[in-house]
Amino acid sequence: MRGVAQITITNICDVITADVAPENPYVGMLWVNTAITPPETMVWDGTAWVLQNGIEELRQTVATHTTRFGEFQSSIDGMNSYVSNLTETVETITTDLGEEQSKVLEMQEQVSELQHSVDGLTVTVQEQFAGGINYVQNSAGLNGITDDWVLTGTVATDSSTDVQNNTTSDSCFVLGANSTLKQTITGVVTGTSYAVSVRARKTAGSYSSYLRVQYNGNKYAYLFNTTSTFGWTEYHGVIPDVQDSTLILYIYNRAASLYVSDIIIAEGSTIHKWTPAPNEIYTTEVKIDRRGIEVSNADSAQRTVINNTEFSGYYNEEKIFTLNKDETITKKTTVDGELTVGRTKFVPMPTASDGLNIVILD
Repeated sequence: MRGVAQITITNICDVITADVAPENPYVGMLWVNTAITPPETMVWDGTAWVLQNGIEELRQTVATHTTRFGEFQSSIDGMNSYVSNLTETVETITTDLGEEQSKVLEMQEQVSELQHSVDGLTVTVQEQFAGGINYVQNSAGLNGITDDWVLTGTVATDSSTDVQNNTTSDSCFVLGANSTLKQTITGVVTGTSYAVSVRARKTAGSYSSYLRVQYNGNKYAYLFNTTSTFGWTEYHGVIPDVQDSTLILYIYNRAASLYVSDIIIAEGSTIHKWTPAPNEIYTTEVKIDRRGIEVSNADSAQRTVINNTEFSGYYNEEKIFTLNKDETITKKTTVDGELTVGRTKFVPMPTASDGLNIVILD
């Protein structure tokens, strides 16, 4: 007897295509839902049919991401615009800073130049303040040959037209053959420089003439030292680092005549135009120096001298009156009016020919 059986083989991987869901589904069963256009592939998750691979969720996610990407792109575009504006602003600021930096550099240069100018001006003011004071007494012979100078030989003064046309002081010393002039200057400030200047003229050659300043003990500074003839010439120099408070000015002439004028020794390194010493005033008819005052009148040949040795009046170099302690000595006296001497009064009569009335006072 032969048995017969029938076996049904089911492919669990078959995809059911229908417009309704299959009955008795198993987990993982696929169903193509043709009721939807386009059809959708569903899968049984054990509870319900769900869209295979979450395409809808993917779509929503993609849509969401697309929206967010659009928003992000808008943000990026906005940021790009902002960065662009910021870049332009930075470039503008950089340009402005460059211009300002140029202005600052220019201002620094101007300040530097101004500082140099101020420094130069300060130095100049210091030089002018320190210098210009002449340490040489009677430095052009305007007060004759005074005891400020020690001399040998023949030394005179001159104020001729030639001298006036070639000097500031309008006066000069004239040294004859084998003559010297020397002045010792004390009280100079040490630790600084001194400028020396002089105008001179030498009338004959072959023999030496010179002007020198002795400083720091045994050092010498020569303004000129020559055997040659020369016309009116200004000589000047600077003595550096004077450490001794005493200077000795020495002028020598060997032959003929040496004219010397406008001598000045002043503190500092700047060469100054001639001025008399601080305590000297020289005008045409008034002379004032450390000795006293002399007032003269060339038209009347009169002069009055007031110093520490005399108070006198002169006429044509003759002393007419002088004050001697408690008395006045005079050669001539004119009284216009009454004259009282002790207890005696001399009264002129109204008419000069009537003489003089002498009255004894009680």
